[in-house]
Amino acid sequence: MKNEKPLPRFWTWAGILLATAALLVLIFVAPPGLLNKADVIAAAVCHRIPSHSFFIAGRQLPLCQRCTGTFSAALTGLWFQWAVLKRRKAQRFPRLWLWGVMGLFFAAWGGDGFNSYTTLLTGNETGLLGYAPQPWIRLLTGTLVGMSMSIVLVSVFNQTLWSDGVPEPNIRHGRDLAPLVAVELLQAAVILTLAPWLLSPVALYSTLGALAMFTFLGAMVWVMALSRDQTYGSWKEVWLPLVWGLVFAALVVGGVDVLRWSFTGSLGSLPGF
Repeated sequence: MKNEKPLPRFWTWAGILLATAALLVLIFVAPPGLLNKADVIAAAVCHRIPSHSFFIAGRQLPLCQRCTGTFSAALTGLWFQWAVLKRRKAQRFPRLWLWGVMGLFFAAWGGDGFNSYTTLLTGNETGLLGYAPQPWIRLLTGTLVGMSMSIVLVSVFNQTLWSDGVPEPNIRHGRDLAPLVAVELLQAAVILTLAPWLLSPVALYSTLGALAMFTFLGAMVWVMALSRDQTYGSWKEVWLPLVWGLVFAALVVGGVDVLRWSFTGSLGSLPGF
């Protein structure tokens, strides 16, 4: 059993103050409007090239087509596994067959990304893999990779945080994977309609997915750095790690945005594209 001696109050107040400061910067320094603030967050993870992005109601989404699929699927995968499949205690990595499936998803994602990138370099409509990039392919491959990311993240997060974990994978068999895939594909199909009412939901949900990935990663880093891993018993107890996760996310987003602005003078599309 790890040492569960209470942490010094410094960690509580420092986390709250830093997270509050990050929120105030987002509110008062970032451009006004939720969608504009989403653009600021998205610029830390995405190239935001217009030709590779969806436009809804005449407005470019914060993330490109592939990243929209990736981060919206990742967020959906997290809550589906924790809330629907109820795998909060599952602490083993996926079985070998699922690693193989996810490997194929990543291969398709990487291959289509390479093919798409070559069209930017050559100016041809057809990439080096012999086909023309399509928005639905970018969205689909991003969705499958985002779902895969969530499967791995849930395993790692459960291993890191929970004291009452059980030795089983979060996706145990095809009967677990099938409904998750179905939900993710349905979500992608809805996004692909580009219906005007989807502008704010898709923009904010996909951006929240990117923020969630950094937040959970930061929470795990903080927990392990302070040797508090496997000492938490409920979600109510992990509020402080999540606060520090938000601080980590703010540092990553802010740092990348500052670098991007310094080198390109913009948080929009990369220059030259």
